[in-house]
Amino acid sequence: MMYSVSQEMSPVLYPYARLAGDTVAPRNDEGGEMISLSIALPYFDRLHNSLWVNTNGVISFLDELWQYTPDPFPLGDGRRLIAPFWADVNTWLGGHVTYRETTDSDILERATTDVTMAFPELHNFQATWVFIATWHRVSFYYSTSNKRNTFQAVLVSNGRYAFTIFNYGDITWTSGTDSGGDPETGLGGIPAQVGFNAGNDVDYFSVPASRTDAIVDIEETSNVNLPGRWVFRIDSAVIQEGGCHEEGML
Repeated sequence: MMYSVSQEMSPVLYPYARLAGDTVAPRNDEGGEMISLSIALPYFDRLHNSLWVNTNGVISFLDELWQYTPDPFPLGDGRRLIAPFWADVNTWLGGHVTYRETTDSDILERATTDVTMAFPELHNFQATWVFIATWHRVSFYYSTSNKRNTFQAVLVSNGRYAFTIFNYGDITWTSGTDSGGDPETGLGGIPAQVGFNAGNDVDYFSVPASRTDAIVDIEETSNVNLPGRWVFRIDSAVIQEGGCHEEGML
């Protein structure tokens, strides 16, 4: 089925939607779309040839993610997750999830610049592959309002190194009603989790304010001095933040 999706205006969002060549996922409440990758993407010291773009604000490896209320990291059971905004998204009530793999030269140049500005010690890095997943004006489960969120996960690699850029447009809600959120405001209950999980119940990275009410303001925060953007290196056993370059588990 064809959907009409227009890009939200934001200085941090990479181009997406129909004109950018994205695939638009079917409307959904849970689960996700499995995508085979043209490269082996390194993540937490392992290579992955496929991933799932899940409705509930998560990119997962090994299996799709059906869970809508976010658990605190770290998690076991092989749940290898990249979570730009893990919460109870329901696109039946509004919004779309779109994605694409690209080697477009303009996107590669933009990704290279964003990574090297966040990690100046890697000034020779050149992106050769980018994957962009966007949750465009998505609603939450059992919403009775017009509250919408737009956010994005951009995966960047040269085959050896890998990075994730989290970009945020408007963020207005944090939780669906089955997670304890209010049906009108989308606030309260158990708010969204943002970060990374290796799936071994040990290694993880949790962005500050995850699973707190303050996560609704994530588009005003950053680790690279650009509100609405967070940048991380993800190929090694320990996630490394851009900007401050502090390694370890939060």
